[in-house]
Amino acid sequence: MSRVWPENTQVLVVEDDQATARIIKARLEMEGLKVFSASNGVEGLEVLHREAIDLVTTDLMMPAMNGFRLVQEIRDLPPPKGRVPILLISSNQNEQDMIRCLAAGADDYMTKPISASVLVERLWRMHQRTFSAG
Repeated sequence: MSRVWPENTQVLVVEDDQATARIIKARLEMEGLKVFSASNGVEGLEVLHREAIDLVTTDLMMPAMNGFRLVQEIRDLPPPKGRVPILLISSNQNEQDMIRCLAAGADDYMTKPISASVLVERLWRMHQRTFSAG
């Protein structure tokens, strides 16, 4: 599938498993995206405050601050940062947890193991909905 991302599109990847983070980062960089990484929600919020992030992917289960809490913290921020599209990724396939995360403000939810191609497609769709709606 051919996609042309806007120049300087920036993605924040919040993932405590470094191998998973490297795979996601490498695939997103293949798309021409600038990727920032954080290993927990606290670090993720710091990056979000510092950089002009367009999309966020976050793991659910992490130390210091989990993905559910990170979603809540992001949604409490004023626009535009508080409206950044968020894709939550987890090995947890519990339906109630999925609903809880979506209700907290995550835009989408993927379960591990992830397909890097599906991840990119979901991020593309989230980006298109958010930035083409203007």
